[in-house]
Amino acid sequence: MCIRTLLMERLRMHVRSFVLAATLALLPGMAAAEVNSSLAGQTVVTPIPGGEQRKEYAPNGQLIYEVIEQQSGSELKAIEREWSQDGKPLRDQEFVDGEQMRATFWYMNGQVREKHVNQALRDPKGPPGNYVEYFSDLGLPQSSGVMQGRFKRVGLHRFYDEHGKLKAEQTYDASGTLVSEKKIGADGTAGQEQGFYPDGSRRLP
Repeated sequence: MCIRTLLMERLRMHVRSFVLAATLALLPGMAAAEVNSSLAGQTVVTPIPGGEQRKEYAPNGQLIYEVIEQQSGSELKAIEREWSQDGKPLRDQEFVDGEQMRATFWYMNGQVREKHVNQALRDPKGPPGNYVEYFSDLGLPQSSGVMQGRFKRVGLHRFYDEHGKLKAEQTYDASGTLVSEKKIGADGTAGQEQGFYPDGSRRLP
C-alpha cells in the first residue's frame, strides 16, 4: 500500500470517528424517569423527525423503558433506556446501525456497574471492540480494557483491588490470549513483567 493511500485511509477513519461522535452528541441524554399515573401499564409511541419514540410504563405509572430511533441519511441511530419500577436507571445504550457505540449500566443501588465506549469513537487506530470499565457496587474501579464480545480481552487491561487501587496490568493479543502480566505493589511500584506462552505457561528467565 502506497503512502498516499495509507494517509487517505487514516483520514477517512478520523472523519468517521468525528462524525459518529458529533451525531451521537446530538441525541438527547438520559433524563430522570418520569411518573405518569394516567399512562400506567401503557405503551406510548410518538412520531419524531426521522423516526419514533416508544415509552413503556409500569402499573404504578413509572416509566421503565424507552427507545428512540431516528434515520439520519443512510444511518439508523437509536437509544435504549431502562429504569426499575422505582425510577432508578438500569441501562442507557446508544447504537448506530445496530452497533453499540456507548453504554452505561447501573446496579440497583444506583452505582454505575459498567461503562462502554466503542473503539470507533475512542481509539480508531487501536484494536476494534468496546472499551469497558467495570465498577464495584461501591463505585470503585474493578477493571478496564477493550472487550470483543463479553469475554474476549484484547490489548492492555488494568485490574484494581477492593479499594480501587491498581494491582495488575495484563496484555492480550488479537486472539485474546494472555501474553504478559505486570503486578503493581501497594505503593504503586510496578514489578517485573511476566511473559506467557500461548498455552498459558510462563516464560522462564
